[in-house]
Amino acid sequence: MIRFLGSVVTGSPNKGEEPCPSLVLLLESPVELTREAALELAAQAWGGPEGQPVIASRPRKGRWLIRVSNVLFGVRTARARYHRPGQEANQVRQGAWDRHQAWLAVDYPDAPKMPESEWPSCYKLLFLMANQLWNQNCLGLYLPAQGITVPNMGDLIASIRWAGNNGTPLPFLHEAEEKQA
Repeated sequence: MIRFLGSVVTGSPNKGEEPCPSLVLLLESPVELTREAALELAAQAWGGPEGQPVIASRPRKGRWLIRVSNVLFGVRTARARYHRPGQEANQVRQGAWDRHQAWLAVDYPDAPKMPESEWPSCYKLLFLMANQLWNQNCLGLYLPAQGITVPNMGDLIASIRWAGNNGTPLPFLHEAEEKQA
């Protein structure tokens, strides 16, 4: 959780921070995420009979740590460009970076405590929230742990398919099949 809060101050992940499942929506214009909006989005994405989302810690403007049952999610917004090293080799992907003026991240801050083999399940949960947030203001999606950019090519599923069909390796989205004895 401390890594999550530290990365909010800098506007991008800490260089020494352990990678964890995280989705960064590259936005054309900033969004204001109020407490009510954060809880409503979380309820739409993750709510269910087991429990409704609650704010898990004292919030700061644009930063929310949300608990759903026993799972923590981080949601944060920034009114600045997201910083990452390098350029995209593909011009369509680079266009999302060139045009974005703000970002919104959805994180699974407890993931460094679990093996990477469990990350696909985390990503599935994060993509539920990304789907709630996906609209024309979203220019693309960045996955920091993998260094992958997915430009907005319509709806979220179409965009992920486009990325997969255009040279983006996406094996981390598939759960490993258990080996039979």
